[in-house]
Amino acid sequence: MSNTSSNSNVLTTVTVPTYSGTSVNEIPLIRRFWMYLISNCASFICSVFVLYYLLFDKNLRRGLHNHALIVGLIINLFALVLDIPLVLYRLYYGIVLIQVPFICQLWKYIDTVSYTVLPKLVGWASLERHIMIFNERRFLRSKNRILFHYIPIGVVAGYHILLYMIIDFFVPCQNTFDYTQNYCAYQSCVYQTAYAIYELSTNGVFSSVCIAFFSIALIVRVIYRRYRIHRHVDWHKHRKLTLQLLFIVSIFYILYFPLIILGIWRYIIGIKSFGSQYYVYGSFFSDYINFLFPFRIKLSAIAPRTVNNLQQPTGQTPITANIA
Repeated sequence: MSNTSSNSNVLTTVTVPTYSGTSVNEIPLIRRFWMYLISNCASFICSVFVLYYLLFDKNLRRGLHNHALIVGLIINLFALVLDIPLVLYRLYYGIVLIQVPFICQLWKYIDTVSYTVLPKLVGWASLERHIMIFNERRFLRSKNRILFHYIPIGVVAGYHILLYMIIDFFVPCQNTFDYTQNYCAYQSCVYQTAYAIYELSTNGVFSSVCIAFFSIALIVRVIYRRYRIHRHVDWHKHRKLTLQLLFIVSIFYILYFPLIILGIWRYIIGIKSFGSQYYVYGSFFSDYINFLFPFRIKLSAIAPRTVNNLQQPTGQTPITANIA
C-alpha cells in the first residue's frame, strides 16, 4: 500500500458541505441525514433477507440466473455497511469519523467498486437472460457453464476490485485530504489523466447501453415468440423474469446514466460548474442505486425450474437455468 500519510496535506477547517466540489445547501443537512439513514436501514434489512433466501434455499441458490444478483447483493451490502454509515456520520457531525488517510482511501474504494460493479453485473445479466430463455441447452454441460456463466461474473467483479485497488492504494499521488468532506475529498491522481474519460465511457455509457439494448431486445424476442412460436416459449413463465430485469434497469437509467452523461460533457468542455444544479441532486440521489437494488429482487418471481425435459449429456445432473 502506498504511504499517503507522509505526502498528504490535511485540511481541518470546517467548510460548506459539497458533492464533487458543488455546494449542496439546497438540501438541508438534517434532511439528507434522515433520508439516508431510513433508506440505508431499510435496504440493509431487505438485503440480508434476500441474501439469506438466495444462499440457503437450495433451489434459489442453484438457479444460474440468481448468481449475478447474489454477487451484486454482496458487494452492495459492503457499501451499505461500510460506506453509507461514514457518510451519515459526516452529514450529522460535519466531519469525518476516522481522520486517517488510509481509511479515506478505503472508503472511496468501497464506494467506487460498488458504483461500477453493479451496472456491469446488470449489463451481463441482461445478456445472459437471452441464453437462459432461448438457448437453455448451452448450460447443460459443465464446461459451458464455467465458460459462459461463472467466468464472466468473476471477471466483471474481479476486474474492478483489482483495478480500483491499484488506483486507490498503489498509484503514488500527492493527495490533499479534507476531513469535512465525504471520502475526505480524496481522489486518485489517475483521474487527472485521460483515464477519467475512459472510466466514464466504459463503466457508465457502455454499461448503460448494454443494459438498455439487451433488455429491450429480450422483451421483443419474448413477445415475438409468444405470438409466433408460442409452443417453444411460454410468455407467462418468463414475464416475471423480464419485469424484474426492467425494474433493475430503471434504477440505473433514472439515477445513473444522466449523471454519467453530464460528467462526460463537463470533462469535454472543461467547465466543472456546468450543470451544477442537476449535479448536486444527481450526486446525492445516486446512492439510491444501492438503496433500491435489493428491493428490485423478487424471490417469488425468480424461482428456478430444473431443466429436466431436455436431453442431457451422460453423467450430467439437472441444473436450474430458468424460471418456472
